[in-house]
Amino acid sequence: MKIAWVKGNAKISFNRPNVFMILGVRGSGKSSLLETIGTFYLQRGHKVLDLFGSRDGENLAWLRSPFAEDKKILLIKGDNTDVDCSWEVKSASNVTLWDIENHDITISSSPLYSHPRIEFEAVGRITDLVYNRLSWKKIIYMIVREAANLYYSRLKVEQSQLMAKAQEIYLLRESRHMGVAVGLDTLKFTSVDIDVRAVTDFQIFKALGLMGLPKELSWIYAFIDPAVLRNMKPHQFIILSRNSDLGLGVFKAIPWHKEEKENILKELGIYVEHGEPIK
Repeated sequence: MKIAWVKGNAKISFNRPNVFMILGVRGSGKSSLLETIGTFYLQRGHKVLDLFGSRDGENLAWLRSPFAEDKKILLIKGDNTDVDCSWEVKSASNVTLWDIENHDITISSSPLYSHPRIEFEAVGRITDLVYNRLSWKKIIYMIVREAANLYYSRLKVEQSQLMAKAQEIYLLRESRHMGVAVGLDTLKFTSVDIDVRAVTDFQIFKALGLMGLPKELSWIYAFIDPAVLRNMKPHQFIILSRNSDLGLGVFKAIPWHKEEKENILKELGIYVEHGEPIK
């Protein structure tokens, strides 16, 4: 990943628990960039918790990455789901913080749950486990694809919109104290509350299409042509630090990233059978 700073000269350390938020339209390369950041953390001996993704199981692509050859991997599934594969699997209700800290890559993937409600409850429980760390030596880089859905997962747990929002902001603000780096992505600014954006260390913009930047960030147009923001290629991005450093960046495409129409379960030889719904 290379960055040319047009304003300021920020330093990005992958030995620090930073919060990254990526914005862009569908197909703009948000997930691929989240995974790229994850590889930087893994290369420095830290952990990856790929917590939430789309229903097609895109985060299972880690299982065919070069890291799958020598890293300890754990898959988390719903309690009423059976999973047959060559990787270690554990039910969400039985996962402990020790499990996450003692695996290099932990994946909670939508196809391993019988219903979104069950997945939301599991995601809420796993999030609470991570944020209960009292001490740490290795950073846990937690990936949440489509950040608005993480907020709704908290809503399922808290049963209160106000409480869920307050809890999410608190978790992001306090993440560095628990040794948790966070990678979020979302389609548009309005999907994520401004209070959430305010606690990020780096905001990364991919192709924004017709949406454009919100009013408070319109000053960026003095440095970046609006046409560039609308039509960036998947390997390109613009990055903004919490101190208003602004840069243009490029990164190499992840060769093992899941393709849109690909059946990732079939490709990896993972067999899933869902039981009766849990009341």
